Amino acid sequence: MEGKRVIQPEVGEETRKRLPLAGIIAAVLAALLLGAALGLCLYANGYGDIFPGVTVGGIDLGGMDRETAQGVLSAKMNELTDPYTITITADGQELGAYTPSQLGGYTNAQELTDQAWSVGRADGAAGFFGGGLSLVRGLVGAEIDLAPAILYDQEQLEAAVAEIATGFDLAPLDGSWELSREGLFATKHQDGRALDREALAAAITASTGGEIEATWSSLPAQPLDLEAMAGELSAEATPARYDVETGQVVDGTVGVTLDLEAAQFTLDAALSGETVQLPAEIVYPAVTAEELQEVLFRDLLSVCSTKVSGTSTRKNNVKLSGEAVNGTVLNDGDIFDYNQVVGKRTTENGYGPAPSYINGETVDSIGGGICQTSSTIYLATLLANLEIVERYAHRYAPSYITLGMDATVSWGGPEFRFKNNTGYPIRIDVSYENSEITVSIYGTKTDDITVKMTRDIISSTGYQTEYVETEELPWGTQQQKQSGYTGYEVVSYRNLYDGDGNLISSNVEAKSSYKSRNEIILVGIAGRPDGTTPGTDTGTDTGGSVDTGGEAPPVEDPDDEPPAWLNPGN
Repeated sequence: MEGKRVIQPEVGEETRKRLPLAGIIAAVLAALLLGAALGLCLYANGYGDIFPGVTVGGIDLGGMDRETAQGVLSAKMNELTDPYTITITADGQELGAYTPSQLGGYTNAQELTDQAWSVGRADGAAGFFGGGLSLVRGLVGAEIDLAPAILYDQEQLEAAVAEIATGFDLAPLDGSWELSREGLFATKHQDGRALDREALAAAITASTGGEIEATWSSLPAQPLDLEAMAGELSAEATPARYDVETGQVVDGTVGVTLDLEAAQFTLDAALSGETVQLPAEIVYPAVTAEELQEVLFRDLLSVCSTKVSGTSTRKNNVKLSGEAVNGTVLNDGDIFDYNQVVGKRTTENGYGPAPSYINGETVDSIGGGICQTSSTIYLATLLANLEIVERYAHRYAPSYITLGMDATVSWGGPEFRFKNNTGYPIRIDVSYENSEITVSIYGTKTDDITVKMTRDIISSTGYQTEYVETEELPWGTQQQKQSGYTGYEVVSYRNLYDGDGNLISSNVEAKSSYKSRNEIILVGIAGRPDGTTPGTDTGTDTGGSVDTGGEAPPVEDPDDEPPAWLNPGN
């Protein structure tokens, strides 16, 4: 069966018939979309609020006007300021974890609002189409979250950094030592360290949270010089003493003997900054300043007075020399030097001429009489049981003090010196009143011992009377030119008694040798009648040895007499 043949159209032709319609539809759709986009962009650019989907620190501000948004942000300021924590470390040590606000951080609500409103808004074509795009994205649920900018108050930041640094900074600790009743201690040196505050502040400002490793620098310390310390400590123990210049009691010195090798080993083994006790032999003062203050000049150790005779000038010399000595303080071990304390006797210093001996003759010399002061002090020191260092007897026996108890002095020698051996300071008080000089020695009595001074006259040598003719006196008259002195050999003893009056010891204190001196009588021969004789016998002996009963006979005041081995006039 034959069928009807159908001729199929070519594909290209059918397609060509349909293309105008599809193109028109696509063009229309494209035009519609473009118009919608343009309309949306126009709408977006005219949109006055913050675009949808815009958040600041997680706070949704989409659709809000600026005023509303700023109010919302202001209410959430604490959350915005502290979105993270900053942990600060240095040298492996955590110095603390802080929020920005604790370090002086803050945010600005107005600036954040301006930033949120500016999202999707820009000048030119990019801004025109970007606004529309931002609006669409927001409408379909996309978010743009702005991290709040953290600003820092510089003054608050520096204060916070300074406080952090105090927990890290370490001042260098130089090596040191301390001597106490418990022993000798040394502290090993320790280097210091200092945080770089400026760098830390900059790191905090730039941080967005997490850990900050702060930079720091080392501050070297000075090690202890054990040799120098040993040299400074090396001394014998001395008790507390009286400072003459300040009038105050000060501590004594501690005697220390240090084993340097053992001390160095001990210090090397110590940790930095550690205090350790060093091996040392320590001898502490027998008396502390506090103990000395309680007993200072508490007791009257001795007192001695002598009557002062002679001219007013001599009395004034005695008074002046006593004033020079008055109030003198000697610490234990100090030596009193009479000439050094009194000074040179000159008219500029107020001293005047008074009788003294030069080459065995009595003449006036500046300062005559000051030996009575030294002699009175000498006897007082004996009664106080002090140690005599240097003392000389007069050439002729003085009348104002017991034989053997005098002490002659002269500028340039002889000297009178004694030592304070009591263990405590002593004070010498000298007063002058009613032609009497009194020496009182104050100190600290530690026993009940008392001193009594005695003496034996071993021998005595009498003097002779010489008669010398002179034309200066009229015939038949006589005048004494020089008094006669008996000579003595005397031994003095220091006798110690206990509190019950029992003799503990009796020792020779000194041997004193006093010379004899002839009396000289001038016989007047002026106007002698012819063929007559004076009727005198020159060189008549007065009796040889004289028994004085142990006391010196009354004589003129012999002071400032140099011994035979010194040049006369010194």
